[in-house]
Amino acid sequence: MADKQALTTGEAAKYCGVNFRTVIRWIERGHLDAYKLPGRGDNRIPIDTFVDFLRQNDMPVPDELIAGDRRLLLFTSPDSPAGELAADLRRHNWDVVLADDPVQLGYLIAKDKPSALLMMDLQYADVASRIMKDVSKDRNEVPKMALLQGNQREIHDGWDSFQWPEQRQVLLDYLDHDGSESH
Repeated sequence: MADKQALTTGEAAKYCGVNFRTVIRWIERGHLDAYKLPGRGDNRIPIDTFVDFLRQNDMPVPDELIAGDRRLLLFTSPDSPAGELAADLRRHNWDVVLADDPVQLGYLIAKDKPSALLMMDLQYADVASRIMKDVSKDRNEVPKMALLQGNQREIHDGWDSFQWPEQRQVLLDYLDHDGSESH
């Protein structure tokens, strides 16, 4: 699906689990942007527009529609308030996967090969860094890795560091731009 740029109303309906006429109503009411093809006037929905629509309506985004370079893994301790951060990241078009178990962390890094890894629990930072480097050897660019810390700032080789939530906007800017800078 990587080479496809738009969906039919039927394809969009299948992703949402609704009838294609419901998708047409969403388009007619202005909830979903689309364009009409010349001639028959069939609707086409740009994939990026459709993904935005799904995210805005808290609907799951199918893996095949997600650009691989926007997958982000967020590792937190089970009692950490990561929901606010995950919501911020999703609003900035990141496909966020949450993990709170170290075994799950390793599995998700290997399976998803995320382009960014954020860690709130620093205990497993060294292991996660090694796994990220191993699975990203075939990527064109190095994944972004950032530690989210409170007032205490530990230095970990290969990681950028941000104080969360104080440096919220700095973190979002870092993720959305190329190059890495330590903070």
